[in-house]
Amino acid sequence: MRDASSTPTEVASPQNGVLVLSGFGLRIAVERGHLIVSDGRGRERREGRFPRASRQLRRLVVIGHTGSVSFDALRWLRGVGCAFVQIDRDGEVVVAAGAAGLNDARLRRAQAMATTNGVGVAIARDLLGHKLTGQAAIVDRLGTPPAADVGAHVRWLLAALPGARTVDQLRSLEAEAAGRYWSAWAGVPVRWARRDAARVPEHWRTFGSRSSPLTSSPRLAVDPACALLNYVYSLVEAEARIALLAVGLDPGIGVLHADQRARDSLALDLMEAVRPGVNGWVLDTLAGRTFAKADFHETREGACRLMPPLPRQVAETAPRWAAAVAPVAEGFAGALMGGASTRPLPAPLTQANRSAGRGGGRRDARREQQRTPELPPACMGCGIVLDDAGRSYCDDCLPERRKELTASLSTAGPAAVAQRRGVGDDPSHGGAAARARGERNAAHVEANQHWAREHSSDAAADAQASDAEAFARDVLPGLQGVPLRVMAEAAGLSLYYCSLIRRGQRVPHPRHWAALAGLGGTRER
Repeated sequence: MRDASSTPTEVASPQNGVLVLSGFGLRIAVERGHLIVSDGRGRERREGRFPRASRQLRRLVVIGHTGSVSFDALRWLRGVGCAFVQIDRDGEVVVAAGAAGLNDARLRRAQAMATTNGVGVAIARDLLGHKLTGQAAIVDRLGTPPAADVGAHVRWLLAALPGARTVDQLRSLEAEAAGRYWSAWAGVPVRWARRDAARVPEHWRTFGSRSSPLTSSPRLAVDPACALLNYVYSLVEAEARIALLAVGLDPGIGVLHADQRARDSLALDLMEAVRPGVNGWVLDTLAGRTFAKADFHETREGACRLMPPLPRQVAETAPRWAAAVAPVAEGFAGALMGGASTRPLPAPLTQANRSAGRGGGRRDARREQQRTPELPPACMGCGIVLDDAGRSYCDDCLPERRKELTASLSTAGPAAVAQRRGVGDDPSHGGAAARARGERNAAHVEANQHWAREHSSDAAADAQASDAEAFARDVLPGLQGVPLRVMAEAAGLSLYYCSLIRRGQRVPHPRHWAALAGLGGTRER
């Protein structure tokens, strides 16, 4: 029996088919045909139980390296078509395994020969064409001072790609474009919660250099923006590997990236075409998400790492990157085979061949329904994640923010009026304000005259002579609990004048007495 004093366990549920496990003491096992998962930190634990028939999981992403996964669990994931990805805390992809795809020896042979027969150069040129086109579009969005010159230079390098005849020449053009491109990112701001703004290091406030001072490469970024970008790149790399395996290609034999031990060079090649999409997503996130200092951690070496729950939220965007790399991977296979096949190669990722036979309408409609959500919003005051996407502040920070706005408006309004009066432009006198005030005064005078004509001159004179005493005795006491808005609507007077009446500082014209007396339950005498 569960102890009533123990901390309740949260249910681990997938988002868009992606289940992200993080923390310490992770467990992935199979019990009675169900996949059992557990993760968390300390007493904050999550547990989940998934049957095979539900098909809820498409990706199981593990962040970290402490815990266990059983052979039965890996077999269970393969049986339901769920990919398994493990990413270390520094953002490095440890494992990215998906279902076995096509098994065509001709395709693998063509891949191995692509670096010597010119096909690899054509594929690399096409990849970099997509990359540089996307980079130019991102630079146009940045709007930083050097953006115009950088965009023009990137487009000039894009035009030079068709003249490159070797992979080395293409790499040289890409490296020059990358140097110019990332220089335009320098200074892109990172939004911090108000209470943390003074506590974050200075180099965390903007997008820094893509070359980390710790490694002289993008690895081990030292600022949050670059660390976030590296983490998303790791997700894309994992999805690229899974996609290449699904179409029957070897992720390790690249055409643009040189062969290295323990590196998926072809997966990195595939990523080149989708990097601008990743960059655009990160740029949108930096502009729209408010971060808390607790979202990131600086190691003893100075590297910046994402802290929970941010890695889990980012990892749940995996379906976006799976959809982005799928057509590129299938395009790889088609380009490698060229005219060697009389029939189109299967498209297991996009199902393009099947959709073409149906006109593509059903697949397009299904894609419209499966939109990947962005990162959840965070409070601009403290950085806590908000459940309501329409809010900017949490319940704790909202009252304080309202007080700040009220104080700001109470001083900004009179200051603005005084400034306009100082230059001879008084908004309360002359022009439209004077015309409106004159029209109101004329209407009041006409109404007073009409009231006087309807009453005998003696009665009007008596009322005017004793108005203050009679009003204070018969009408004023009943107005003390009446809202100013109700008084203004009943008598046709302004809220300010009604406040003076209720405080006994003004006596309205006798024509208003009946309406005001009715509000207080009194009767005009």
